[in-house]
Amino acid sequence: MDKSDSALVDVHAKLGREKHPPTKHFLHAPLVFVFLFGCLIFFCAIQLAHSTNDFQLHPPVKEVSLTPEEAEAKRMERKLASGKKLFNSRCATCHNLDGKGKDLFPPLAGSKWVTSNPGIITKIVLKGLKGEIEVLGKKYGTSATVIMPPQVLNNREIANVVSYARNAWGNDASEVTEEQVATFADEASSQNEQWTGDQLKDLYKDAFKGD
Repeated sequence: MDKSDSALVDVHAKLGREKHPPTKHFLHAPLVFVFLFGCLIFFCAIQLAHSTNDFQLHPPVKEVSLTPEEAEAKRMERKLASGKKLFNSRCATCHNLDGKGKDLFPPLAGSKWVTSNPGIITKIVLKGLKGEIEVLGKKYGTSATVIMPPQVLNNREIANVVSYARNAWGNDASEVTEEQVATFADEASSQNEQWTGDQLKDLYKDAFKGD
């Protein structure tokens, strides 16, 4: 190996021992850009969340403030709508959708059996009815085969359907509450068979005055 070769080896060895210092500010600029880019993503995410209802599939319904009268009217509207559905599916076959009855089945429209004391119609729904009754000057239930069975409904359903019958087809009577239904059910707990018209008229004498 000549002298020139030896000098070249020495230069390479020296370069291997010495580390070239990093260029000044080499890493500072990229870190600044990473920070700014992260902030941009963060603020964009906040803006997106506000504009998309917090990523909810359905946007929240705007709350409407109702007066006590409006809230009560809305509650009653829902109650009667529920009662109407029950009546149409359970009672209309015999009493018709218009509440006027048919053949051997009495009308409910304009009937004191429906619109007077709420205990009468409620107890009929709870326990059923058999035998002859007179409604609006005409006799019904004259056939022994015409028997109204008890209706298998809970207190809320009974309150809804009875309230509907007392306020449909021109009827204008008070609603029946679930608490009233519970009271009437307790009063009728000893009644093992369907009511007869005479039994109910004896229980509610004032309801039929003038008939």
